[in-house]
Amino acid sequence: METITLNISGMTCDGCASKVVNALQAVDGVSMVEVSLEQGKAFVTYDGRVTNPDDLFAAVDDAGFDAGY
Repeated sequence: METITLNISGMTCDGCASKVVNALQAVDGVSMVEVSLEQGKAFVTYDGRVTNPDDLFAAVDDAGFDAGY
């Protein structure tokens, strides 16, 4: 398992944070997601054999937010 911290921009409320959590949890191989609205970060644990950071970035982008390192 690998853990990555994503910087998320565009989150303004708890509903936004929930959308990011749901988007990341829907990615195959993701086992844990924790989002901090205050910090603008998502902490994701995933199986690197199944998914990769690009998939995580794409999931956040598809949810309407921007993700980066």
